[in-house]
Amino acid sequence: MSKQKGYKAQKNGVIRVARPFDNITGPYAKGEIPDYLAAVDHSLKIEDKKDYQKQLDVQEEAFNLLVRRMQAAKKFLVVVLQGRDGAGKSGATICIGESLGHDAKLFLSVPIGPPTEEERAHPPLWRFFKDDRMPAYGQVRVFDRSWAEEVLVVRVNKIKPKPVWQKSYAGLRTMDWMLEQEGGIVVKIWLDITKDEQKARFKKRAEEKPWKVSPSDAEARSKWKQYTSAANEMFNQTGTDYSPWYIISSEDKRYSRVNVLSIVNQQLREALGDESEK
Repeated sequence: MSKQKGYKAQKNGVIRVARPFDNITGPYAKGEIPDYLAAVDHSLKIEDKKDYQKQLDVQEEAFNLLVRRMQAAKKFLVVVLQGRDGAGKSGATICIGESLGHDAKLFLSVPIGPPTEEERAHPPLWRFFKDDRMPAYGQVRVFDRSWAEEVLVVRVNKIKPKPVWQKSYAGLRTMDWMLEQEGGIVVKIWLDITKDEQKARFKKRAEEKPWKVSPSDAEARSKWKQYTSAANEMFNQTGTDYSPWYIISSEDKRYSRVNVLSIVNQQLREALGDESEK
């Protein structure tokens, strides 16, 4: 791995983006930004259904056991799911919930949409702590979109001026650091698909689940390049050594779901000091 680039593909094909920052609250400084998304291998897949179920069962069992060790260790899990529209964030969230039997004492899904009037009256990060959105020790929260939207949708749709969203990178790094310092295991995942696959999924969605079709679908396609640039800079500016980004191809949903759980388990083992499967 190049220290300058700060990323590498793991054995399972997942790209890990992590680099050190001398000052996580330092001012925005633009440098060379690698095209991380161009490095994603979308040919990765699990073709055999039985093999998929076997791999999923292994990851689900491990996840269940690891999560139940968190409370004694004064740890909690925050999974951040970002990615292309149609990449399967909701499906990955359901998969994580099912792994815990949708146990409401442990698990809560937090879908993030545009801020409300009340939320706009507070600093941007305030809304992620309201209404029990952050977990207690031993609990799991999955954010379907997150505070990273401050440098994605806010940037692409020009909701705030450039100098404002550029300052957000320091706030996002600090947010991750603060959660880690309080016992949080923060796992940030980007699910990626090709433009052709996105088109096919949107078409299928319109035919089978028309209630899920929204104007944002067309916008996601028309602003594909803008989101690519925004995502690459987000990885570069917020993929830290203490809170990396993991980029997973979701072209094949089986591969994606197995590896979402695999990455979460990897981070849980590391945080819990489990050396057995590193």
